[in-house]
Amino acid sequence: MYSVINLIGSTKYKDLFRELEEKLSIAGYLVFSPLVYNQTGDNPGCGEEVKKILDIEANLKSNISDIVFVVDKDGYIGNSTRKQVEHATLLNKTVLYYSKGDLSKLI
Repeated sequence: MYSVINLIGSTKYKDLFRELEEKLSIAGYLVFSPLVYNQTGDNPGCGEEVKKILDIEANLKSNISDIVFVVDKDGYIGNSTRKQVEHATLLNKTVLYYSKGDLSKLI
């Protein structure tokens, strides 16, 4: 059985998300990741209501994931990501961090 990983973090790191999606997929993981990158400037119409929806979606993805991988480049964790980590922790999910080198535990 494949492990399911949910990538969470600031969507300003779109390129890093894409890189991790590829590496983890090739390593045999089923990967959830943001599909809307509202902090990159690509989607200027994404306001607070859309952000709320995207935060709920991230939590729903964590609900069915085995691992939550925090894409915290340079240790950056914003408020939404912090809340998503709290949610995953309450669910007793394994939470790993990019900034701590935890990618090496997966591939």
